[in-house]
Amino acid sequence: MYSLLAFLITLVLFYILYKMQQRKMSLMVRVLTATAMGAILGYFFQGHTDYVVIFGKIYANLLMAFVIPLLLFSIIATIINIGDLKTLGSIGGKTLGFLSLHNILGSVIAIIMGQLMNLGLNAGIDMVSTDELAEVPHFSQVIVSFFPRNIIDNMANNKVIPVVIFAVIIGIIILIYEDKQEIKPFIDFIVAGNKVMNKTIGSIVKFTPYAVLSLLANQVATLDFSFVTSLLILLLAVYICCFFHTFITTSGLITLFGRHNPLIVQRKLFPAWLIGFTTQSSIGSIPANIRCQKELGVPENIASISASVGTTFGMPGCASIWPVLLAIFTVNALNIDFSVNQYFLMVGAALLASIGTVGVPGTGTIQATALFAAMGLPVEMILVLSPIAGMADMARTSTNVHAGASTGFMVAASNHLIDEEQFHQTTAQLDA
Repeated sequence: MYSLLAFLITLVLFYILYKMQQRKMSLMVRVLTATAMGAILGYFFQGHTDYVVIFGKIYANLLMAFVIPLLLFSIIATIINIGDLKTLGSIGGKTLGFLSLHNILGSVIAIIMGQLMNLGLNAGIDMVSTDELAEVPHFSQVIVSFFPRNIIDNMANNKVIPVVIFAVIIGIIILIYEDKQEIKPFIDFIVAGNKVMNKTIGSIVKFTPYAVLSLLANQVATLDFSFVTSLLILLLAVYICCFFHTFITTSGLITLFGRHNPLIVQRKLFPAWLIGFTTQSSIGSIPANIRCQKELGVPENIASISASVGTTFGMPGCASIWPVLLAIFTVNALNIDFSVNQYFLMVGAALLASIGTVGVPGTGTIQATALFAAMGLPVEMILVLSPIAGMADMARTSTNVHAGASTGFMVAASNHLIDEEQFHQTTAQLDA
């Protein structure tokens, strides 16, 4: 009965969002409104959002269905448009550099915040078995897995890096092919396919407010409020670190490397951040990520590269802030003596752990396990602290998405490729 009532109320709220769209209200306003609606709906219908979440899951499925084809066409098309291998290398190098910087700064913030909040002191945590812990692949396996063996299988399993490498290889071959006229039909197919994919994603993105309402309502409705105090403090630390890195540290990076008003950048990247927050999927947020970057005047080739690479490298939320906070909690809870050198090592280990991350919900466990193994910490503690992983994933993923998006902007700005007229437009065009 309550589930049906929640469903009917959701339809009414959807109608309100639809009327807001008809009145030409911006996507950001509608997404924020949907966020408030979803939180309130979830709070009053605890455990009764089975029907409500259907809309959000359909939205997420549609995004996932078109993300890989979008990447394939977009990366090949953008490499073709670059027309210069030297320029391509410059963009790729800066992208990896800025993503690495995001990761390192995330680790530093987590170490400082973890110590300031005394995470884990007097926690009274019991140890558990390691049987349920995620297995950390060998570094050589990670490197080999980057390169496509069966591109269809890679696409079916949403393995971003192999698809990206496949697309880059095809793009480079086209770039160096001497007789362009001979392969013009294939080039035309790629260009046309890229336009179709972008139009399709653009149509799906229009339904973002409805998906945000649906997914957030379900997230709030399924919360377990019986956390112990120590876990609540850890969860709070995750959100503080993620928000600080996203809105304070990144604003500083934008000012330093982007040479543009960080307030404008943050405002236009907010929809991508919020989609990452609600869907908990870096891959699913790629379309919004690219579109938000384009709103800032970032060329599509740079936006595509930073958004896709950002799902598997750097990832300050999942690969630095989260595992480092867990490590600090463990060190304090078990009274382990850690030296300054070990904290420096932790920062480096967190960066290495980000390599090969697959941008789907729940991957934070892999990074945490890798970091704990590298630092000689008892990996059993990861399971002890796992009750907050679901809620923490919203902050972690949104931080990852925002890092990828801001990286694209900084790369474009440092190469003087920002469309200034587009950057200074005050009205978001994501609805177009």
